[in-house]
Amino acid sequence: MDSHIEELLPFYTLDALTNEERELVEGYLAEHPEARARVQELQSGASALPYAVSPVEPPGQVKDALIRRVTADAQARQRTEARVPTKPSRGGLWLEDLFRVLSLGAATVAILWAFALNGQIARLQEQVASLNDQVTAQSESLDELIRNLPQTGESDIISVSLKSTETQPRALGQLIADPNDQSAMLVISGLPPLEPGQTYQVWLIGNAPVSAGLLTVDENGQSVLIITSEEAIGSFNSVGISIEPEGGSMEPTGEIVVLSEL
Repeated sequence: MDSHIEELLPFYTLDALTNEERELVEGYLAEHPEARARVQELQSGASALPYAVSPVEPPGQVKDALIRRVTADAQARQRTEARVPTKPSRGGLWLEDLFRVLSLGAATVAILWAFALNGQIARLQEQVASLNDQVTAQSESLDELIRNLPQTGESDIISVSLKSTETQPRALGQLIADPNDQSAMLVISGLPPLEPGQTYQVWLIGNAPVSAGLLTVDENGQSVLIITSEEAIGSFNSVGISIEPEGGSMEPTGEIVVLSEL
C-alpha cells in the first residue's frame, strides 16, 4: 500500500487532481483492486453530497459581480475568436463548475477530513499493535529465562515481580531469593542498552539504598544478575534499578527505571 497515493484517492474521486497525479492514481488503481473498491465507495458518497447540503443563496452583490465577469469574459472571447480561430475552450463552463464546487461546500470538506482522520486512526492502531507485540515478546522471553533457571525444592524461596517506572514502562523482571540468604537472582527484560559511559545499577533499599551490583543488558534488553548483600535479602524493604555513570555510584543519582517492594 502506497500511503501517498492512498491520500490522493478522495481528491481523485472529486476530480481535484492534476493530470500527473491523476495518471499516477489510475496506474495504482489498475494494480490494486482494494483501492478501486475504496474509490467506488467514495464516488457513491460524493454523488450524494449535493443532495445532503442545503442550497445557499449567494448575496446579491456576489451574483451581480459574477454576471458582470461572465459578460466581460464572453465579450472578450468573442472579440478574440473574431480575430484568431482558436480551439474550443472550457471558459464558458467555468461558472457551472464554480457552482458545482460551491454546492459541495462543507460536505466535501467533511468527507476529506473524515478520510484523513481515518488514516491517522489506522496508523495509531498499527503502532498500538506493534507495541503489544513487543510487550508479548518480552513477556515470553522473560518466561523462558525463568524456566531455564536452576530449580530448587526449598519452600522458603520467593519470587518478586519487578515493577517498571514511567521512565522505562516496558521493563519486566523477577527477583528470586531466599529471604534468609544474602544473595538473589535478578532476571530482567525490556531495558534498552545505554549510551557509552552509563550503566544500570541495582539497589537493595532498607533504611538507605545499598548497591547490589551493576547490570548490563544485551541488544534485546535482557539480563540475568546474581546480586549479593552483607545482610539477608529479607531485611530490605524494596529493590530498584537506576541509570548511573559508568562504574556505578555510592547512592542513586540517575533515573529510576525499576522499583518494587520485597
